[in-house]
Amino acid sequence: MLTQISAGRVYDYSHSVGRGSQSGLGFSQPVAIALGQDNMVYVVNRGTESISNVSWNRIGVGARVSQVTIGPTAGDEEFVGEFSRYGNRAGQFIWGSGVAIDKSQNVYISDEWLNQVQVFDKDGAHLHQWSTLEKDDDQPHGAANIVIDSDENIYVTDGRSHEVRKFTKDGKFITSWGSLGTENGQFNAPWGVTVDKQNNVYVADHQNHRVQKFNSDGQWQAQFGGPGTGRGKLYLPVDVAVDPEGDVYVCDWSQNGMHAGRVHIYDADGNFVISLVGDAQELSKWAQMTVDANADYIKRRREVDGRNRESEWRFAVPTGLAFDSEHNRLMIVDSQRSRFQIYNKVGGYMVPQMNL
Repeated sequence: MLTQISAGRVYDYSHSVGRGSQSGLGFSQPVAIALGQDNMVYVVNRGTESISNVSWNRIGVGARVSQVTIGPTAGDEEFVGEFSRYGNRAGQFIWGSGVAIDKSQNVYISDEWLNQVQVFDKDGAHLHQWSTLEKDDDQPHGAANIVIDSDENIYVTDGRSHEVRKFTKDGKFITSWGSLGTENGQFNAPWGVTVDKQNNVYVADHQNHRVQKFNSDGQWQAQFGGPGTGRGKLYLPVDVAVDPEGDVYVCDWSQNGMHAGRVHIYDADGNFVISLVGDAQELSKWAQMTVDANADYIKRRREVDGRNRESEWRFAVPTGLAFDSEHNRLMIVDSQRSRFQIYNKVGGYMVPQMNL
């Protein structure tokens, strides 16, 4: 359904943005998204590792950060530029995994392989980098996602040490919490992380199939979801977002009828509201440009049974979320489709009084 109504909330599908591309107009295995000023969106592309007979730090293609402006209506999106690339030099990353923006509009990229955070200005000029590891720490680590709170503290999830690590914006370690386990405050491969207006921290506890909420000092507050297939249950959640009204959004890899991927919505108290499964019934502006430029593409698409087109609409392994408070809309990184889908959260919606 393009418009879904539940518990006094309305989510209306708007459009998708993206297409498969290893550079320029499109994305390559996008995994994370963050919103800057003036409708600027930064997308981390993980790319692919496919070049043989070269050193390990040169085998990747398509890894980069894309800069796109997303206007208030479909079709307003514009490609602005891109920066960084695959590698282990300053300003590069191997496995880009998260992105966050500070008050100065600097861009922070976490790297799961190198356990580093690369910092750029809003235009992509490299400023500096810092390690997410403490000195002489030889334990397994994997810096996953990253978020910055209103005091400009930085939180990085670590999927291999099963903890959340807190830093100053310059990379000075403050504290950490978590360990491997299933109890409150423990994790199993935590991934996505976000904060709300009160600087509470929400963590997608990937292999425990839940989201946990903490205060900014790491004290446990609440749980959302849990393992299972029923309403409000989660399967391998990967990211989380919170809107200004306190509603919580979780993307996971539960089945949507076609692929692995749903977005589950909860109220601030953890009550399940509804799930989204992806509704990209029309190609994105950029994807349509590709089809229109190739007569053979057009022919093959017309040969497809309309009932099979539904597979194209649905999420396929979504990995990232961002809520755009200015335009009251949710952006969902649809990784294997090289796009993101956008849903408006509609206020003042009037249900038509008619029978169809």
